[in-house]
Amino acid sequence: MAMTRRIIIIRRILLGSALFLALLRLGMDRCAALVHRPSKTSTKIVSYTTERCPYCKKLRRDLAASAISYKDYDVEKTLQGQLGFWALRARGIPVSVIGPKIVYGYRIEEIQKALADLGYPYRPAD
Repeated sequence: MAMTRRIIIIRRILLGSALFLALLRLGMDRCAALVHRPSKTSTKIVSYTTERCPYCKKLRRDLAASAISYKDYDVEKTLQGQLGFWALRARGIPVSVIGPKIVYGYRIEEIQKALADLGYPYRPAD
């Protein structure tokens, strides 16, 4: 009888822990999405990159040459970068959030169009 009670208590503890972790995960997903997913009226420019990525370096160089201010998150070194990368469901880098648009990869035409829609001149560095 005592053994059965112990098993029931252990099951309840495990079930409660699993439920808590599931709710925590759901909460993190929603918080990350609220912070990092762009709204339809957003005018911010954010990039998710790494130091080692050659396309990320090109993107940063192009934005600097165009004198466009932006926020850059390193997905390997910062928690905000990791959360943003996760919230955007990204699989590769760089990821650019340009106003309401998300550009996955170093796609010059898409980046140029998204920046033009916000009124930014884009001049890729040579």
